[in-house]
Amino acid sequence: MSPRARTGGPDAPAPRSPATSLAPTAGSGAPHGRRNRDEAGGPVHRALDVLDLLGAPGGPSSLGVVEIARQLGRDKSQVSRLLKVLADAGYVDREPGSLRYRIGTRLFAIGATAVERRLRDEADAAVAREAALLGERIDVGIRSGGSVMTISTAAPDSELRASGWVGRTAPLSCTATGRVLLFDLDTAAIARVIVPEGLGPAGPAAPRSLDELVSRVVDERRRGWSTARNETDRGLLAVGAPVRDSGGTVVAALGVSGPESRVDPVFDEVRAAVLRAAADLSRALGAGAGAGSGGLAGARAGPPPTHATEGVSPLSTPPAPERGAS
Repeated sequence: MSPRARTGGPDAPAPRSPATSLAPTAGSGAPHGRRNRDEAGGPVHRALDVLDLLGAPGGPSSLGVVEIARQLGRDKSQVSRLLKVLADAGYVDREPGSLRYRIGTRLFAIGATAVERRLRDEADAAVAREAALLGERIDVGIRSGGSVMTISTAAPDSELRASGWVGRTAPLSCTATGRVLLFDLDTAAIARVIVPEGLGPAGPAAPRSLDELVSRVVDERRRGWSTARNETDRGLLAVGAPVRDSGGTVVAALGVSGPESRVDPVFDEVRAAVLRAAADLSRALGAGAGAGSGGLAGARAGPPPTHATEGVSPLSTPPAPERGAS
Protein backbone atom coordinates (compact mmCIF):
# COMPACT_ATOMS: atom_id res chain seq x y z
CA MET A 1 0.00 0.00 0.00
CA SER A 2 1.34 3.42 -0.96
CA PRO A 3 1.83 6.21 1.57
CA ARG A 4 -0.98 8.14 -0.15
CA ALA A 5 -3.38 5.21 0.24
CA ARG A 6 -2.46 4.72 3.88
CA THR A 7 -3.34 8.33 4.67
CA GLY A 8 -6.62 8.02 2.85
CA GLY A 9 -5.68 9.92 -0.30
CA PRO A 10 -5.99 13.62 -1.06
CA ASP A 11 -9.79 13.65 -0.90
CA ALA A 12 -10.21 11.66 2.30
CA PRO A 13 -11.51 13.66 5.29
CA ALA A 14 -8.88 14.43 7.89
CA PRO A 15 -9.23 12.29 11.05
CA ARG A 16 -10.63 14.12 14.04
CA SER A 17 -8.24 14.53 16.94
CA PRO A 18 -9.46 13.65 20.45
CA ALA A 19 -9.31 17.33 21.40
CA THR A 20 -11.49 18.27 18.45
CA SER A 21 -14.03 15.53 19.11
CA LEU A 22 -14.36 16.38 22.80
CA ALA A 23 -14.43 20.18 22.53
CA PRO A 24 -17.82 21.73 23.39
CA THR A 25 -19.77 23.02 20.45
CA ALA A 26 -21.57 26.32 20.26
CA GLY A 27 -24.51 26.33 22.61
CA SER A 28 -23.16 23.52 24.78
CA GLY A 29 -23.45 25.64 27.89
CA ALA A 30 -19.82 26.71 28.31
CA PRO A 31 -19.81 30.24 29.74
CA HIS A 32 -19.08 33.05 27.32
CA GLY A 33 -15.51 34.35 27.51
CA ARG A 34 -14.07 31.43 29.50
CA ARG A 35 -10.97 29.92 27.90
CA ASN A 36 -11.62 26.43 26.57
CA ARG A 37 -9.20 24.45 28.69
CA ASP A 38 -10.54 21.18 27.26
CA GLU A 39 -8.34 21.88 24.25
CA ALA A 40 -5.38 20.93 26.44
CA GLY A 41 -7.31 18.02 27.96
CA GLY A 42 -7.16 16.52 31.40
CA PRO A 43 -8.76 17.09 34.78
CA VAL A 44 -6.20 19.73 35.84
CA HIS A 45 -7.69 22.28 33.48
CA ARG A 46 -11.21 21.42 34.61
CA ALA A 47 -10.09 21.95 38.20
CA LEU A 48 -8.64 25.36 37.27
CA ASP A 49 -12.01 26.32 35.77
CA VAL A 50 -13.72 25.46 39.06
CA LEU A 51 -11.19 27.46 41.11
CA ASP A 52 -11.47 30.42 38.71
CA LEU A 53 -15.24 30.38 39.14
CA LEU A 54 -15.19 30.12 42.94
CA GLY A 55 -12.53 32.81 43.22
CA ALA A 56 -13.99 35.25 40.69
CA PRO A 57 -13.77 38.87 41.99
CA GLY A 58 -17.20 40.18 42.87
CA GLY A 59 -18.79 36.74 42.65
CA PRO A 60 -20.67 34.87 45.38
CA SER A 61 -18.65 33.56 48.31
CA SER A 62 -19.82 30.00 47.64
CA LEU A 63 -21.64 27.96 44.98
CA GLY A 64 -23.47 24.65 44.86
CA VAL A 65 -22.61 21.74 42.59
CA VAL A 66 -25.56 22.35 40.27
CA GLU A 67 -24.69 26.03 39.81
CA ILE A 68 -21.02 25.26 39.16
CA ALA A 69 -21.92 22.60 36.61
CA ARG A 70 -24.36 24.97 34.87
CA GLN A 71 -21.90 27.83 34.66
CA LEU A 72 -19.10 25.60 33.39
CA GLY A 73 -21.32 23.65 31.03
CA ARG A 74 -20.34 20.33 32.57
CA ASP A 75 -22.01 17.22 33.90
CA LYS A 76 -23.08 17.51 37.53
CA SER A 77 -21.60 14.15 38.56
CA GLN A 78 -18.25 15.08 36.98
CA VAL A 79 -18.20 18.39 38.87
CA SER A 80 -19.16 16.65 42.12
CA ARG A 81 -16.25 14.21 41.82
CA LEU A 82 -13.85 17.03 40.99
CA LEU A 83 -14.99 19.08 44.00
CA LYS A 84 -14.41 16.11 46.30
CA VAL A 85 -10.81 15.78 45.06
CA LEU A 86 -10.23 19.53 45.53
CA ALA A 87 -11.79 19.45 49.00
CA ASP A 88 -9.64 16.49 50.08
CA ALA A 89 -6.56 18.49 49.02
CA GLY A 90 -7.71 21.64 50.85
CA TYR A 91 -8.18 23.80 47.75
CA VAL A 92 -11.93 24.16 48.33
CA ASP A 93 -14.03 23.92 51.49
CA ARG A 94 -17.57 22.63 51.81
CA GLU A 95 -19.67 24.93 53.95
CA PRO A 96 -20.90 23.22 57.12
CA GLY A 97 -24.53 22.16 56.88
CA SER A 98 -24.88 22.94 53.16
CA LEU A 99 -23.96 21.60 49.75
CA ARG A 100 -22.08 24.74 48.76
CA TYR A 101 -18.35 25.11 48.15
CA ARG A 102 -15.93 28.00 48.58
CA ILE A 103 -12.20 28.65 48.09
CA GLY A 104 -10.21 26.63 50.62
CA THR A 105 -7.72 27.70 53.25
CA ARG A 106 -4.81 26.10 51.42
CA LEU A 107 -5.30 28.48 48.51
CA PHE A 108 -5.40 31.42 50.93
CA ALA A 109 -2.02 30.33 52.33
CA ILE A 110 -0.53 29.95 48.85
CA GLY A 111 -1.97 33.30 47.81
CA ALA A 112 -0.57 35.08 50.87
CA THR A 113 2.90 33.69 50.16
CA ALA A 114 2.66 34.69 46.52
CA VAL A 115 1.60 38.25 47.41
CA GLU A 116 4.43 38.60 49.93
CA ARG A 117 7.07 37.45 47.44
CA ARG A 118 5.59 39.51 44.61
CA LEU A 119 5.44 42.56 46.85
CA ARG A 120 9.13 42.35 47.71
CA ASP A 121 10.19 41.76 44.11
CA GLU A 122 8.03 44.52 42.68
CA ALA A 123 8.89 46.90 45.52
CA ASP A 124 12.60 46.65 44.75
CA ALA A 125 11.96 47.65 41.14
CA ALA A 126 9.57 50.45 42.11
CA VAL A 127 11.84 52.15 44.64
CA ALA A 128 14.84 52.01 42.31
CA ARG A 129 12.84 53.60 39.49
CA GLU A 130 11.22 56.32 41.57
CA ALA A 131 14.39 57.23 43.48
CA ALA A 132 16.15 57.86 40.17
CA LEU A 133 13.23 59.99 38.90
CA LEU A 134 12.68 62.07 42.03
CA GLY A 135 16.16 62.29 43.47
CA GLU A 136 14.95 61.39 46.99
CA ARG A 137 14.87 58.21 49.04
CA ILE A 138 11.90 55.92 48.39
CA ASP A 139 10.72 53.33 50.92
CA VAL A 140 8.19 50.52 50.92
CA GLY A 141 7.11 49.39 54.38
CA ILE A 142 4.77 46.94 56.05
CA ARG A 143 3.20 46.95 59.51
CA SER A 144 5.02 45.17 62.30
CA GLY A 145 3.17 45.63 65.59
CA GLY A 146 3.01 49.35 66.29
CA SER A 147 5.77 50.12 63.79
CA VAL A 148 6.33 50.35 60.06
CA MET A 149 9.18 48.12 58.91
CA THR A 150 11.08 48.95 55.73
CA ILE A 151 11.21 46.01 53.30
CA SER A 152 12.62 47.83 50.29
CA THR A 153 14.40 51.15 49.80
CA ALA A 154 16.47 53.06 47.29
CA ALA A 155 18.12 56.45 47.20
CA PRO A 156 19.96 58.52 44.62
CA ASP A 157 23.63 59.30 45.01
CA SER A 158 23.11 61.95 47.65
CA GLU A 159 23.55 62.49 51.37
CA LEU A 160 20.54 60.25 52.06
CA ARG A 161 21.92 56.75 51.67
CA ALA A 162 19.65 53.72 51.43
CA SER A 163 22.12 51.14 52.69
CA GLY A 164 21.17 49.57 55.99
CA TRP A 165 17.56 50.80 55.98
CA VAL A 166 15.89 47.49 55.09
CA GLY A 167 14.56 45.93 58.28
CA ARG A 168 14.54 49.19 60.25
CA THR A 169 11.37 50.22 62.03
CA ALA A 170 9.74 53.55 62.84
CA PRO A 171 6.52 54.44 64.69
CA LEU A 172 3.25 54.16 62.79
CA SER A 173 1.91 57.30 64.42
CA CYS A 174 4.39 59.91 63.20
CA THR A 175 5.46 58.62 59.78
CA ALA A 176 3.66 59.04 56.47
CA THR A 177 3.99 55.39 55.52
CA GLY A 178 3.06 54.34 59.05
CA ARG A 179 -0.26 56.18 59.11
CA VAL A 180 -1.09 54.83 55.66
CA LEU A 181 -0.90 51.35 57.17
CA LEU A 182 -3.70 52.36 59.57
CA PHE A 183 -6.13 53.30 56.79
CA ASP A 184 -8.10 50.04 57.03
CA LEU A 185 -8.49 50.21 60.82
CA ASP A 186 -11.24 51.81 62.88
CA THR A 187 -10.63 53.65 66.14
CA ALA A 188 -10.76 50.55 68.33
CA ALA A 189 -8.34 48.67 66.08
CA ILE A 190 -5.94 51.63 65.97
CA ALA A 191 -6.00 51.77 69.77
CA ARG A 192 -5.21 48.05 70.00
CA VAL A 193 -2.18 48.57 67.76
CA ILE A 194 -0.88 51.81 69.25
CA VAL A 195 -1.69 51.79 72.99
CA PRO A 196 0.48 48.80 74.02
CA GLU A 197 3.64 50.44 72.65
CA GLY A 198 2.66 54.11 72.93
CA LEU A 199 3.02 56.67 70.19
CA GLY A 200 6.76 56.12 70.07
CA PRO A 201 9.64 58.52 69.34
CA ALA A 202 8.42 61.68 67.68
CA GLY A 203 9.43 65.11 66.45
CA PRO A 204 7.85 68.51 67.16
CA ALA A 205 4.77 68.18 64.91
CA ALA A 206 3.84 64.56 65.68
CA PRO A 207 0.47 63.64 67.17
CA ARG A 208 0.57 63.67 70.97
CA SER A 209 -2.53 61.64 71.76
CA LEU A 210 -4.58 58.80 70.35
CA ASP A 211 -7.39 61.27 69.58
CA GLU A 212 -5.06 63.40 67.48
CA LEU A 213 -3.63 60.37 65.68
CA VAL A 214 -7.09 59.04 64.80
CA SER A 215 -8.12 62.47 63.51
CA ARG A 216 -5.12 62.57 61.18
CA VAL A 217 -5.75 59.05 59.93
CA VAL A 218 -9.38 59.94 59.15
CA ASP A 219 -8.36 63.02 57.14
CA GLU A 220 -5.56 61.25 55.30
CA ARG A 221 -7.66 58.19 54.50
CA ARG A 222 -10.30 60.46 52.99
CA ARG A 223 -7.83 62.08 50.59
CA GLY A 224 -5.96 58.83 49.87
CA TRP A 225 -2.43 59.77 50.96
CA SER A 226 -0.50 60.84 54.06
CA THR A 227 2.09 63.49 54.81
CA ALA A 228 4.41 63.93 57.78
CA ARG A 229 6.11 67.30 58.17
CA ASN A 230 8.52 67.79 61.09
CA GLU A 231 7.07 64.67 62.75
CA THR A 232 10.11 62.44 63.07
CA ASP A 233 12.70 65.18 62.88
CA ARG A 234 12.65 68.94 62.37
CA GLY A 235 13.05 69.85 58.70
CA LEU A 236 12.01 66.43 57.34
CA LEU A 237 9.02 66.06 54.97
CA ALA A 238 7.54 62.73 53.89
CA VAL A 239 4.61 61.60 51.71
CA GLY A 240 3.06 58.12 51.72
CA ALA A 241 0.38 56.22 49.79
CA PRO A 242 -1.24 52.81 50.25
CA VAL A 243 -0.31 49.65 48.37
CA ARG A 244 -3.31 47.30 48.09
CA ASP A 245 -3.78 43.66 47.20
CA SER A 246 -6.42 42.12 44.94
CA GLY A 247 -9.02 42.40 47.70
CA GLY A 248 -8.39 46.13 48.18
CA THR A 249 -6.68 45.64 51.54
CA VAL A 250 -3.72 47.86 52.43
CA VAL A 251 -0.75 45.49 52.61
CA ALA A 252 2.09 48.00 52.38
CA ALA A 253 2.88 51.68 52.03
CA LEU A 254 5.16 53.48 49.60
CA GLY A 255 6.70 56.78 50.64
CA VAL A 256 9.19 59.51 49.82
CA SER A 257 11.11 61.44 52.45
CA GLY A 258 13.68 64.20 52.28
CA PRO A 259 14.64 67.63 53.58
CA GLU A 260 11.67 69.99 53.68
CA SER A 261 13.67 72.67 51.89
CA ARG A 262 14.10 70.35 48.91
CA VAL A 263 10.79 68.48 48.83
CA ASP A 264 8.39 71.35 49.59
CA PRO A 265 9.03 73.35 46.37
CA VAL A 266 8.11 70.31 44.25
CA PHE A 267 5.57 68.83 46.67
CA ASP A 268 2.79 68.36 44.09
CA GLU A 269 5.15 66.53 41.76
CA VAL A 270 6.40 64.31 44.57
CA ARG A 271 2.87 63.52 45.76
CA ALA A 272 1.75 62.61 42.23
CA ALA A 273 4.78 60.34 41.82
CA VAL A 274 4.09 58.59 45.12
CA LEU A 275 0.43 57.98 44.22
CA ARG A 276 1.39 56.71 40.78
CA ALA A 277 4.10 54.38 42.09
CA ALA A 278 1.80 53.00 44.82
CA ALA A 279 -0.94 52.40 42.24
CA ASP A 280 1.51 50.63 39.92
CA LEU A 281 2.69 48.42 42.78
CA SER A 282 -0.93 47.71 43.75
CA ARG A 283 -1.75 46.65 40.20
CA ALA A 284 1.23 44.30 40.24
CA LEU A 285 -0.42 42.63 43.26
CA GLY A 286 -3.75 42.30 41.42
CA ALA A 287 -5.55 45.36 42.79
CA GLY A 288 -7.93 47.35 40.64
CA ALA A 289 -8.53 44.59 38.10
CA GLY A 290 -12.12 45.75 37.70
CA ALA A 291 -11.63 49.39 38.68
CA GLY A 292 -12.69 52.24 36.47
CA SER A 293 -10.74 55.36 35.64
CA GLY A 294 -10.95 56.58 39.21
CA GLY A 295 -7.67 54.91 40.12
CA LEU A 296 -6.73 52.96 43.20
CA ALA A 297 -6.35 55.68 45.79
CA GLY A 298 -9.86 55.14 47.10
CA ALA A 299 -10.17 51.45 46.31
CA ARG A 300 -11.11 50.65 49.86
CA ALA A 301 -11.34 53.42 52.36
CA GLY A 302 -12.19 51.09 55.21
CA PRO A 303 -14.53 51.90 58.08
CA PRO A 304 -14.13 55.49 59.22
CA PRO A 305 -13.00 55.61 62.81
CA THR A 306 -15.56 56.77 65.30
CA HIS A 307 -14.54 59.27 67.96
CA ALA A 308 -11.59 58.01 69.96
CA THR A 309 -12.33 56.12 73.12
CA GLU A 310 -13.13 58.46 75.99
CA GLY A 311 -10.63 58.50 78.80
CA VAL A 312 -7.62 57.69 76.61
CA SER A 313 -4.84 59.87 77.93
CA PRO A 314 -2.02 61.31 75.80
CA LEU A 315 0.69 58.74 75.30
CA SER A 316 4.34 59.24 76.05
CA THR A 317 6.66 60.51 73.33
CA PRO A 318 10.30 59.40 73.78
CA PRO A 319 13.22 61.07 71.96
CA ALA A 320 13.13 61.48 68.17
CA PRO A 321 14.32 58.59 65.97
CA GLU A 322 17.10 58.63 63.39
CA ARG A 323 16.73 61.17 60.62
CA GLY A 324 15.12 59.96 57.43
CA ALA A 325 12.13 57.91 58.62
CA SER A 326 9.25 58.17 56.18
